Amino acid sequence: NWFPKFTPNSNQENQTDTPFYAISIPKINIKNATVSTIDTDLAKHLVNWQGTSIPGKNGNAVILGHSTLPQLFNAKDYKTIFANVYKLKNGDDIYTILNGITYTYKIFKIVVADPNDTSALEQNYDNSYLTLVTCTPPGTTWKRLIVKARLEKI
Repeated sequence: NWFPKFTPNSNQENQTDTPFYAISIPKINIKNATVSTIDTDLAKHLVNWQGTSIPGKNGNAVILGHSTLPQLFNAKDYKTIFANVYKLKNGDDIYTILNGITYTYKIFKIVVADPNDTSALEQNYDNSYLTLVTCTPPGTTWKRLIVKARLEKI
């Protein structure tokens, strides 16, 4: 479990009207990776955490993905896809494509947190936010690397 002390709020609206969308992160060679809002199979795709927003809507879309040792990175293997997330910096762009619309997000905050720190899942409805979450250091499950981005343009 990514956040052992967190249980999603089952009263949150389910995002099954958008079961899948794509994400691209040019700086780390991820192009049109699939993100699922309907299941949690990280071996098949990235996962939009249950009870969080989706791109383009106000709120915080939280995307989980596996990392591993950076030398094992393969953009087509969802067990290694986030191995290079640690290379991202403030100001880098993340793109999501949902229902034919491309949303551009700009990274503004990167933190390392304990697995019991669930602040990455918090919802803020003043804008559309995107949060990437993976384990760190790469290849371990000790901590969580949290990359926060804000919608810049559609």
